[in-house]
Amino acid sequence: MTLAAGTKLGSYQIVAPLGAGGMGEVYRARDSKLDRDVAIKVLPETVAADADALARFEREAKAVAALSHPNILAIFDFGSHDGTAYAVTELLEGETLRGRIDGAAIGQRLALDWALQIARGLSAAHSRGVVHRDLKPENVFVTKDGHVKILDFGLAKRVEASAPDEQTSAPTGGHTAAGTVMGTMGYMSPEQLRGMAVDHRSDIFSFGAILYELLSGRKAFKRDTASDTIAAVLKEQPPELTQTGRNISPALDHIVRHCLEKDRDDRFQTTKDVVFALSEASSPTTAVTSGAQAVVAEKRGSRKGLAIAAAAILVLAAAAGILLSRRPKPAAPAAAPGVKRIAVLPFENLGSAEDDYFSDGIADEVRAKLTSVPGIEVIARGSSTPYKKTTKTPKQIADELNANYLLTATVRWQKGGGTSRVLVTPELIELRESAAPASKWQQPFDAALTDVFHVQSDIASKVAQSLGVVLGAGEEKRISEKPTENLAAYDAFLKGEAASGGMAAGDPPSMRKALAFYEQAVALDPRFAQAWAAVSITSSGLYANTAPTPQLAERAREAAEKAVALAANHPDGYHAMGRYLDFVKNDFAHAQEQYGKALELDPTNVPVLASQASTQESLGRWDTAVEQMKQAERLDPRSLITLRRLGAALLYTHRPSEARAVFDHALALAPNNVSILEYKAMTFLMEGDLSGARAVLANAPKEIGRPELVAFTAQFQDLVWLLDDAQKELLLGMQPSAFDDDKGAWGLCMTQAYALKGDASNVRKFAEVARAAFEEQLRMAPDDAQRQVLLGLSLAYLGRKDEATRAGERGVQMRPISKDGYIGPYIQHQLARIYILGGEPEKALDQLEPLLKVPYSLSPGWLKIDPNFDPLRNNPRFQKLVATAK
Repeated sequence: MTLAAGTKLGSYQIVAPLGAGGMGEVYRARDSKLDRDVAIKVLPETVAADADALARFEREAKAVAALSHPNILAIFDFGSHDGTAYAVTELLEGETLRGRIDGAAIGQRLALDWALQIARGLSAAHSRGVVHRDLKPENVFVTKDGHVKILDFGLAKRVEASAPDEQTSAPTGGHTAAGTVMGTMGYMSPEQLRGMAVDHRSDIFSFGAILYELLSGRKAFKRDTASDTIAAVLKEQPPELTQTGRNISPALDHIVRHCLEKDRDDRFQTTKDVVFALSEASSPTTAVTSGAQAVVAEKRGSRKGLAIAAAAILVLAAAAGILLSRRPKPAAPAAAPGVKRIAVLPFENLGSAEDDYFSDGIADEVRAKLTSVPGIEVIARGSSTPYKKTTKTPKQIADELNANYLLTATVRWQKGGGTSRVLVTPELIELRESAAPASKWQQPFDAALTDVFHVQSDIASKVAQSLGVVLGAGEEKRISEKPTENLAAYDAFLKGEAASGGMAAGDPPSMRKALAFYEQAVALDPRFAQAWAAVSITSSGLYANTAPTPQLAERAREAAEKAVALAANHPDGYHAMGRYLDFVKNDFAHAQEQYGKALELDPTNVPVLASQASTQESLGRWDTAVEQMKQAERLDPRSLITLRRLGAALLYTHRPSEARAVFDHALALAPNNVSILEYKAMTFLMEGDLSGARAVLANAPKEIGRPELVAFTAQFQDLVWLLDDAQKELLLGMQPSAFDDDKGAWGLCMTQAYALKGDASNVRKFAEVARAAFEEQLRMAPDDAQRQVLLGLSLAYLGRKDEATRAGERGVQMRPISKDGYIGPYIQHQLARIYILGGEPEKALDQLEPLLKVPYSLSPGWLKIDPNFDPLRNNPRFQKLVATAK
């Protein structure tokens, strides 16, 4: 039965049909009670009369109603009318994933974005005991603004036994009898095809098939007949992603294959693990790290003050990362004469993949202990972790890191039988110029889990002895220190480190996930100083990069104080206190004092060096900042964050050619890093070379999706004008989802793009969107100087001169250059633009002239080509500024 327009089902009136499937017909309808458009799914009469089908339909409604997640279709109501059963859901605008991927290549970054959204929705369902059992592209919907929704839980069931970390107390029911095959050919798991009982791991297999298709453009098990497809699922492996004609990261290929294991015991055991693995493959921690306990987030994000959106777009930078680079890699700086330079590589986990975090934690702890040994220079975590599961030889790794020694190990965590043991087999490899690498020391350690700290200390001591270093009493004490006596607390801490990438992940979701683990660690052991420092650092990072709240600020302060009180001889607490003063209080001078105390205890601590260099910029000490960043680069030579910061500091101190050399070095490591590509383009802008800057973007690797490249360029430093005509047209078709749903960022970029086209109507339209968004953001963070000045810029485009001027001037008063040499110039730059838009050229020049005398990206060459300054071209003062351009 097809319902005609105007038909009423309860309080809902049918408007038009939307589609049909095996489980029912779907219509657009109007909810008269709440005055909104909804979607209604109804059962055909022939199906409604079938008790089993009706029961399945009811289960779908109840299963979805029990879930509340942005990546799962929301259900509003369920009922029947004159014998017609129906469910009312949110109305989606867009198309199914099948429609999006058929006949169209999907960029790797976009594929990862969609995959992560699917995995997060699936994880939420599994956490409530709901298994989908028919996950396929037809049951995934992509809205017009890029949000992904999982549809049709018509085959879903609740399971009694969920994964260990995904258990539910939800009632069970609706189980399918063994021998019944339900699902869709090509996406069903082997156990589904065999008619066996299924659990959440069957969904993981289906997800792997979808991810394969997203990344490769091909179905994983497509065959000519159903029987051939079944045989392929049961017995064959799909072609490797790296052989499908697309430049796919081997790390992603590994994730897909782990999802598609024939035996469900060999797959990822929870969708939370899948989410984590994908986040690792697509986050800056894969290729953009700066060492153990590295910078939580780029301080104050970018010079545009829209850190959250910038961080989200930066995710694509690491999707290919170091693994994709095929260019020669510059060698790292050598150690000082007489100093043994060692890299502690990621320890290989021989157990379940879910235990990777444990072996990583052991490696991190050994690395940290060795940094306290004089005469040994330890390469930081950020330059070592990219070699996880590497196929490179020890000689290749040593050459790239300029290391004399490599420490490797295998780890097996044996559980069960009432005992838990750890087997660690480390090996110290010496690299010699004229001979093959030699094993300098090797020794297996087999100990109860309770002795894991002793094993870590013993390994560090034996390595030092093998290198001919005599340990003093102080060094021996430091190496033998235990971070905690509570193994459960230590386990939670290691999970937090894995979630944050050793504090390198700057995206808010990763930070929140890590913070939950760190909080668990301190709850289990209130004297765990290292975990308290992590709580503080993460809270400060969230305060700076999300909506700042008094609760986050207080937690950051309280946790830092506890870390210092519990371990006054350890650098972590002082680093945490410095980060609190830096990120939360903007008290850069006192932050420097805390960083100084940390460096007195550990002079080669890369994260602290990076933090201190960042505050040196804020204090206007740019030369010192450059030197400290060069020191960090020597200790962490393959860290993209360190290279990016060093290059940016050189750029802002008006050394564009030196900066370009650094960015070229970074791009040799990660050619697909959008942030570094844009910085390189800015070196040409500083020299007044617009064509050179545009060539950088035009020649960007094809693996970088053009929408992502355009969105990032438009947002960061307001470089809409750098885009060529085709790129600007692409920008004009984008939705807020391209800007992490930040309508302020989106609206302002669109405003500037239309201003360049001379489209006054759309300028007003989008400037109003930006204004409303920034005002809303400022209600949550009234002291945010950057959002204040961006509000002023939006008002200026609307022609509201007086309001715009007040907002811009307030932003400068809140964060002048004298108080913040890093962000202050950007804010003053935007005030100059507000004056230009308001027809106040002399006031604009009063702001511009000082900007050319302080470290910042503006230069005479930049002024010469930036169209935002066109209204000043005939002004003698402006002409004098531009006259010095080369």
